[in-house]
Amino acid sequence: MADSSQTALEKAIALSTTAQLEAIQSPSRQLAIVASAGSGKTRVLTLRTAYRASEGSLDPSKTLVATFSRKAADELRHRLFRLGVRDLTCGTIHSVALRLLNDQRSALSRPPVELLIDRSRVIAQALQSNGVSGVSAAAIETEIGWAKARLLDPASYEAVAQTSGRQAPMARGQLAQVFSTYETLKRQQGRLDLDDLLGHATTLLATNEQFSAAVAWRFHHVALDETQDLNPAQLALILAICGNDPDLTFVGDPNQSIYGWNGSDASLMADLTNRFPKAQTIYLRSNKRSSRHIVDTANAALGAAGLVSEAADRGSAPTVTRYPTDDDEAQAIALQLWRNEFPAEALSGVAILARTNAQLQVLANALDAAAVPYKFAGADLAPASDLRSHVKVMAVDEGSEDLDRVTLSTFHRSKGLEWKTVYVIGVADGLVPYKMARTHEALAEEQRLFYVALTRATDDLHLSWAERSSRLGSETRRRGPSRWLQPIEQHLAQRATEDAPLEKTSRLERLQAIRRSITPSPPRAS
Repeated sequence: MADSSQTALEKAIALSTTAQLEAIQSPSRQLAIVASAGSGKTRVLTLRTAYRASEGSLDPSKTLVATFSRKAADELRHRLFRLGVRDLTCGTIHSVALRLLNDQRSALSRPPVELLIDRSRVIAQALQSNGVSGVSAAAIETEIGWAKARLLDPASYEAVAQTSGRQAPMARGQLAQVFSTYETLKRQQGRLDLDDLLGHATTLLATNEQFSAAVAWRFHHVALDETQDLNPAQLALILAICGNDPDLTFVGDPNQSIYGWNGSDASLMADLTNRFPKAQTIYLRSNKRSSRHIVDTANAALGAAGLVSEAADRGSAPTVTRYPTDDDEAQAIALQLWRNEFPAEALSGVAILARTNAQLQVLANALDAAAVPYKFAGADLAPASDLRSHVKVMAVDEGSEDLDRVTLSTFHRSKGLEWKTVYVIGVADGLVPYKMARTHEALAEEQRLFYVALTRATDDLHLSWAERSSRLGSETRRRGPSRWLQPIEQHLAQRATEDAPLEKTSRLERLQAIRRSITPSPPRAS
């Protein structure tokens, strides 16, 4: 039993695995931590920061801890505070970029950056200026965001989008013109959008030596979480902050890289490791979140066994269920939750995950009918969410926020979260993988996204799919199961066979074999 005089840091370190301890206490100035799902990568990152602060190799006041969403940043900040680490800078990469720009503007007695948080109106103006109708501003915004994340301007967008096999919502040349008009309108308003922050901050560091030196002194130590989600624009800023020989720790899981549609690149984590040949690489392969049943199922879906060397033997084997329609699927799940009569404090341990928001609305209707309380995962899980103060979030009455509810979430928004019981719905062809994923890279990302959804469960996992949609105006053709269900069902069938009770003859043969194995050998003649 731990001594009551131990600090929170000492207690946490004492509970670490051998691999975690190696990463926490590594003396390397450049450290890459490659961590599988549920292996405690964020825990290790915060413990390493706190450990180095305690033994004097890190100054919190000169430390930057960066991640990708407000929720993740808040979690990092709270964990470090509980470990006694104060006075460091912790936030999303976008918020760091904004801080750098505003610091420089303040030094020059200039007003702070005026942000364009919601760019849909300006994009709508750009569409109108170019005589374009029938295309949503949201679709164009996604494409502009992808281009900026890839460091593309309107002039270079068309060629790179074509080479990448990008499925644009309109002719690529026409979209490039709308992109150019959007940039002009935004510049006339004197505003920067969220993606501009990264490029402007990187350019400032590259062109202003005095400012760059001040930032290098201020952020002498850099820690980066969820590195697999980096896009080229974010990587450029991190490298501009770090310099050529940084004190840098970065953590990530390449198998959870799921934002390629938004500009991220799964290869950038490996590129970052290769950029610093002196960097030490440590692998975390022990899953502390999910049961062995769930880990094996997720590995079967990913098509890569052996990713995790250790997981807890608890919970039950995952289930796979087929339904005639998605209404039947939703109603059956709602009925299960209603019949189980979860105590109020247990509903927060249940999540229903789907590939798209439209699928979640079908579940919400069924839960409403069954009087099962629920909530939608919020926008605090999105990139740059600590800057999006005016984003509209799909949620139920805020007055009931204190109620314990089932969580409804898309696969993307579930990343980084966990629940005791998870229902993964709509595991059908056209949804998992999504029908728009046509290139090898897009299909690989869809497979990783499915893996992320499965590994959100700690104890119980239920997968289901429907043969037809019940929604008006949607395709009525019959669906088949997702291609990634077959290896899962094969794995579950094999495990069921291995775990099944032996027949009488088999039991006798097994017993005789055991007796033979433990019968002592006769003593040798001397």
